[in-house]
Amino acid sequence: MQYDRVIRLALLLPILFETVHGHYGYILVLCRVLGSLQNVELIYSINYGKKELLRFNSTENKVTAYTEYAIKWADDFNKKPEWLHMEAEKAIADCKHFGQLYLPEVEKTVKPEVTVRSVRQASGKHPAMLICSAYDFFPKPIKLTWMRDDKEVTTDVTSTEELADGDWYYQIHSHLEYFPKPGEKVSCVVEHASSHKPMIYDLGKNRADIAKYDHRNQTIASTVYLFPYFFHLTVTIAKVTQHYKDSGNKLCLLRKILV
Repeated sequence: MQYDRVIRLALLLPILFETVHGHYGYILVLCRVLGSLQNVELIYSINYGKKELLRFNSTENKVTAYTEYAIKWADDFNKKPEWLHMEAEKAIADCKHFGQLYLPEVEKTVKPEVTVRSVRQASGKHPAMLICSAYDFFPKPIKLTWMRDDKEVTTDVTSTEELADGDWYYQIHSHLEYFPKPGEKVSCVVEHASSHKPMIYDLGKNRADIAKYDHRNQTIASTVYLFPYFFHLTVTIAKVTQHYKDSGNKLCLLRKILV
């Protein structure tokens, strides 16, 4: 599986302005690292009223107009190719500087934790169902494929989108419906940037991981189930605290009146 190595390195909004008519405009500067810092592309875009007016691409060394109003500006800029190239080189130098600082962090990968297990047994005309789950991986792009006796399965497969965990990591789940055959091998193949080759997980070979993630799911479910009780307890404590606080204030006021 090939992964796009075009990285959006820097997204800057150096200018944001508002006109008397309430329209907003901004200038967008985008650095794209194509493979390595030796090959950096600069995109400079001028936008106004939710429309892009002009865009400069350093690879083409050309300004493109996207509205009739901006055509004259583009023509004027394109009459100065040397100046455009010189200004682009200055910006690209800044891009490379930021790239040396932040690109190593952007390119970090985290290998997924994968489980393959049965969620439904076959019964009569109803097929069995398996689930292949990949947890805690980064970056987002990933591919899950089912194999039966080393042959790819393309039917009766449903998969979720990559789901964000909210902590920079992702999870994904794929289901396979099938009628088992005696002695056959069923596998889930995972392709991800964290591994140079496909990772193969056979059904029934990862009991420890299944137990660990079953416990994780039970913990999450228990937390959700108990949430109303925790909420009710918190509200009750808050009411009791406020009651004693109000009572204390009334006592203090009574003492002042009596004195």
